[in-house]
Amino acid sequence: MESINPVNSAEAVQITHPYNPAKGGLQNLIQHLAQPLLPLAVRNNSFLVNDVAPHLGLYGDKNAVSRVIDGILRSVVNNARESCIRISARELYSNMIEILVKDSNSFNTYAVACSLQDIVPLAQQAGGQLDIMNQRQRITTIVFRFPIHRLDAGNLAEAKMC
Repeated sequence: MESINPVNSAEAVQITHPYNPAKGGLQNLIQHLAQPLLPLAVRNNSFLVNDVAPHLGLYGDKNAVSRVIDGILRSVVNNARESCIRISARELYSNMIEILVKDSNSFNTYAVACSLQDIVPLAQQAGGQLDIMNQRQRITTIVFRFPIHRLDAGNLAEAKMC
């Protein structure tokens, strides 16, 4: 569990896990995308927790996936007040990745939903979909699911033949 719990602005901008595109990990990407949002989170008395497992890779259209995750994080942090924003991910059926961004004190779910309208086409471009859920009028969870496009030995042979 990679936790970003800034107490003041100086701690908020400290880079604890710099992005390394060569690693290609999902945890690494989320840490990189969350870093510039930390000062805003601090101003909103909120913090981010990156619960993405380090073994999860980033597959498919990395640019589109990155833009979707960035849009989700920006939307949630912009609308967070005194909240814990928890980011987690898991692999589904060995052919999908599911990313969950959960705001435990969402004060305006409607604003979050409206700000995600521009992100939906990007999610579809990545072959994925976005869902937003609200529980008890406070807990908002945004789910982004997208397919994994791994090249196994058979697919690699086909790719070389084309």
